[in-house]
Amino acid sequence: MVNPYDSPPASPRYSYVEPHQRQTQTLEQAPSQRDDISRRIGEIKLIGAGPGDPDLLTMAAYKAITTWADIVLADKLVSKEILTLVSCPLFIANKDKGCQASGQQELFERATQALRQGLRVVRLKQGDPFIFGRGGEEFLFFRQLGFEPTIVPGLSSSISGPLLANIPLTHRGTASQFLVCTGTGSNDSIPEMPTYVAHRTTVFLMALHRLEALVQDLVELGGYPEHLPVAIVERASAKDQRCIKATVGTIVQTVKETGYRPPGIFIVGWACEALAQDSNQIQGLTDSLASEI
Repeated sequence: MVNPYDSPPASPRYSYVEPHQRQTQTLEQAPSQRDDISRRIGEIKLIGAGPGDPDLLTMAAYKAITTWADIVLADKLVSKEILTLVSCPLFIANKDKGCQASGQQELFERATQALRQGLRVVRLKQGDPFIFGRGGEEFLFFRQLGFEPTIVPGLSSSISGPLLANIPLTHRGTASQFLVCTGTGSNDSIPEMPTYVAHRTTVFLMALHRLEALVQDLVELGGYPEHLPVAIVERASAKDQRCIKATVGTIVQTVKETGYRPPGIFIVGWACEALAQDSNQIQGLTDSLASEI
């Protein structure tokens, strides 16, 4: 069967990976396990999978998907390297544009059915479920059903992504604060832009599909200078991770020339050059910051 992460189907709205493909024992093969489940109250864990590299999973997340879960419900963005660790039935939602609502509803239905059967359910999400990942909405949904979820935090790409590209979000004398924003509001609306603060690093998630409009808003509404350093980190922690560096004024043209490979994060601020190896570049950064104080 083709790995569903590589080829998410348009219909049905989820993918099913047969348990025997992972060489594990199914419930049908283990009557004693089936009897135990019939007497068990369903449990659910909301788990963050981190940026994608299995080595960056927490131990709690690793144990949950390899030994604890009876079923795992994952989003398409969870890396195939992590999905191959799952040792039970796996469903992957199709949340492509236009399918988000139906894909989310399918996950709710599958989870509800499994919980009422007394199964242990893992809801696996990329990064951290509560950093623009609808974790709070899902938590409240399952609580309303009578199942209090256990939260297992994940390493958010908003923090790990920049670091994996040698970009610290804070740096003495350069950035004393950082802000994480979404580039896409509810129902694909345009969120309010943060105003420019020289000593702040701003990280945008889910923003690169509207990069040109975002940059325009940053300059015209947020007061961001066009010479401010920026970076795009694509596929953070993957083997083909790539970092594109430019400025506010040049990033749109740079991406048009280099192309873009999702998923990615957009980082704005002087911290993008804080660990630069070029001494002239570092001096230029210091001079630019000094002129704004």
